[in-house]
Amino acid sequence: MGTTGGLPARVCTGSKLPVEHIQQDRPVPRDEALHQLIDPAQIANDDSQRAPGKEFRAREFWRIVRMTKPYRTALIGGLFLTFAFAGLHTASVGAAFPVFQMLLEEEGLHGWIERIVAGQRLEVDLAALSDTNSVHLVKVHHRSNLYELGFRSGDEIRDSQDGPIREWLVNLSNAPDKTTLHVNARNGGGEWRDVDVKVADLELKSQILRWAGRVLPPDAPGSQLRTLTWLLAILVTMTILANACRCGGEVLIAGAVLRTLMDLRDRLYEQTLRLPLSYFSSVQTSDVVTRFVQDIQEIQRGLLTLFGKFVREPMRAIFLLGLALTLDWRITLIVSLIAPVALALFWVVGRSVKKANKKLLQQYGHMISALTNSLHNLRVVKTFTAEAQEQKRLDQVDRRMFRQQLKLARLDAFLSPMMECIGVVLGSILTIWLANLVMHHTLSLAKFGTLGFALAVLFDPLRKMTDVYVRIQRATAGSERIFQVIDTQPEAQAMPGDPEVGPLRRSIEFKDVTFTYPAANRPALRFVNLTIQQGETLALVGPNGCGKTTLASLLPRLFTPDSGKILYDGVDLQEVTLPSLRKQMSVVTQEAVIFGGTPIENIAYGAAEIDRSRVEDAARRAFADEFIRELPGGYEAVLGERGTTLSGGQRQRLAIARAIYRDAPILIFDEATSQIDSESELKIQTALREFSRERTTIIIAHRLSTIQFADRIVVMEAGEVADSGSHRQLFDRSTLYRTLCETQILVEPAA
Repeated sequence: MGTTGGLPARVCTGSKLPVEHIQQDRPVPRDEALHQLIDPAQIANDDSQRAPGKEFRAREFWRIVRMTKPYRTALIGGLFLTFAFAGLHTASVGAAFPVFQMLLEEEGLHGWIERIVAGQRLEVDLAALSDTNSVHLVKVHHRSNLYELGFRSGDEIRDSQDGPIREWLVNLSNAPDKTTLHVNARNGGGEWRDVDVKVADLELKSQILRWAGRVLPPDAPGSQLRTLTWLLAILVTMTILANACRCGGEVLIAGAVLRTLMDLRDRLYEQTLRLPLSYFSSVQTSDVVTRFVQDIQEIQRGLLTLFGKFVREPMRAIFLLGLALTLDWRITLIVSLIAPVALALFWVVGRSVKKANKKLLQQYGHMISALTNSLHNLRVVKTFTAEAQEQKRLDQVDRRMFRQQLKLARLDAFLSPMMECIGVVLGSILTIWLANLVMHHTLSLAKFGTLGFALAVLFDPLRKMTDVYVRIQRATAGSERIFQVIDTQPEAQAMPGDPEVGPLRRSIEFKDVTFTYPAANRPALRFVNLTIQQGETLALVGPNGCGKTTLASLLPRLFTPDSGKILYDGVDLQEVTLPSLRKQMSVVTQEAVIFGGTPIENIAYGAAEIDRSRVEDAARRAFADEFIRELPGGYEAVLGERGTTLSGGQRQRLAIARAIYRDAPILIFDEATSQIDSESELKIQTALREFSRERTTIIIAHRLSTIQFADRIVVMEAGEVADSGSHRQLFDRSTLYRTLCETQILVEPAA
């Protein structure tokens, strides 16, 4: 914003509608004002307008997280489905084991089930079944009755009747709880001897395995394909359910996060519209827009990462690690030592990708800025035949963006092959090691395949977790910037007991008022003393930057004086409620601000309800009805962005109609000096004369017709009241006023 003053076309009345425009004493070109409002380079990813984000500031981020509380039901549902996905996904990975067991092991799937259940009941680990009628002990647990009898790893056991080993294992698994069986056993290849062994109770895992063995087709010749079909059907079903849970969970979490961000934007909208105009004197409007766009996006990514990857991927990793530990905990722990190395590699490459992506976004923003600037000024570009020059400038920006795109493409192209090579190298080393264990009969082929598959899949969630910290850190930086705005003190709100004001009855008095814009090196107003009587039409004249608009801006308390007082019927403006004060004023700015809606919406802007008949009456009184009815659609026509479909005079008459519709007892009018033809000027002056009757009117004047129309003229210079009086009095005694008339107003003194 500028530092010479401002007054909106319609002052804020406490609603959520935006302040229209800050009119400076020095008019800002339309293209420059638009560029200041939304600078794409600022929106893109400007480090100068970002919180540093070098440290994790948990407080601001958790303030955002707490805002998700109203949507906790959806979040809990999403997290539950995420948990279900992790479990089902791990189960689908674990389902590879029975497939491998059936296809790779001689004992088959049923033999494995019978061996595992029997081993649990004997409290030993049994070796894979072979064609013999005995089975070797791989491990004898200390709690086993066989351990008490002196049997150890490598010893053998069999049916006391020397029957088929698999039939004996089935009978053993189905034996009653807490019973004693008569078996044959021998130590280290010695003589067989009869022993009595106590059988342990059937555990839940064994019960499930025994049930599965009864459900699955038997290992009879020709039935293996049928069993494989069953297993793959189960695998496909679990995969479908897992991904359905993942999809549902992500939708629920995204819905909760997006609703939270909608609430956050509402708070930011409300706060931004209630900030004092002095705030925008020290902060670029583009910076505020950046917080609405880029910082909110960073927070969205951070929340989705927090409730998505941050929960889902560790949960997957934990379940998969549990599966691998179940298969062989020693091998799993040794392989897990590789994970920190992989994470470190992802971290290093990820930082490079992040840096390159940030620079790309900046260059992308510069390209949009350059293109927008060219399109906004296309009329000048064409009239000065500068198309080639603009194309060259855009080409230079595009080439810089190309270099960043190519750099990012190289990193992306390098990342995937590098990860694949690392995976192949580590996978090959792991395969050799596991194959060695298989060859020495310390690891079965089925476990080898399943364990390798589980560890390979475990690598995926570890990879996806590498950018979690970066995203949450960037979201924290965005949260900090958002709350910088939300926590800023808004305009002074009404306190209990503050008086409300009504229509002006006596006068408005400026007493020794001094005001300085933030960061300005001199006051815009200095010790101003001025009294405006009720019903008086007062014209303010003076050179650009003398403080005319600033003086008018202090009336609706858009700014607060540094010193002095402004009395409204004897009451200090700082002590009254803002809504009641601003309801007494209608404002028309020099550059008439028109919104991209219909004439009805523009004329009734700010009203809680729209009265069509009042709108048309206000338009007729402002001489706007005649051109509105000629528009396609009439009062329902869409005027386009900033009213570009209208001429300058039409926009000004529409702004006057808005002031007439508001029907406030005080009118502040900044007369237009450009884009107004003589016919429009006559109609505007006529409408102004008619509407200002019996109203207190303050006009920032630039035309003789307006000056002669005023009851009193106040001449301002360098922020001070230099003189006041009628046109004839001032022309005779004020050199400054005479100079203004001769150089700016371009008239001779009226007779």
